[in-house]
Amino acid sequence: MQSDDIAQMLYDGAVAVQQGDLERARELLLKVIELDEENEQAWLWLSGAVDDPSDQQVALENVLALNPNNTAAQAGLLYLQRDAGMSLQPPPAADDDWTPPPPLDENEVLELSCWQCQATLYSVAPFCWQCNTPVHSCNNCVLRHETRCKALQGLTAPLAQSGQNECPWWRPAAT
Repeated sequence: MQSDDIAQMLYDGAVAVQQGDLERARELLLKVIELDEENEQAWLWLSGAVDDPSDQQVALENVLALNPNNTAAQAGLLYLQRDAGMSLQPPPAADDDWTPPPPLDENEVLELSCWQCQATLYSVAPFCWQCNTPVHSCNNCVLRHETRCKALQGLTAPLAQSGQNECPWWRPAAT
């Protein structure tokens, strides 16, 4: 299928969402995603075409997996979390005495992928050699979805989580 055809289906799907024809929108947008699963805009529009908040969450998380800086997806997840009363993170354990794992040894060097551009790099690097993104950021950490870790570090704003941080519990996410 031609990229022009995919673009037309994406446009038609977006128009269908705006017109409230959600069944047609889902059909078109899912077809776009089937043909190009890395289509950020198709995932974003799909989040508006599905009714179930958990389906909306999956679509928005797919957008952020493709582009962690997508402000519309970030706002959508924030809406689901705050206004829809949805818990996007697993509930904390009954005991609030949670502590992250011990810090990495300074001599321990691990190979990982940059969370922004997927370049191969090492855990001791402060910034990605390809896109200059901070390596030591919550977005590149195995504890990324652990909300208690962020609260302990005072990293509750998404912007702070993507910047260079000095978190002693930072662990590279699996590649």
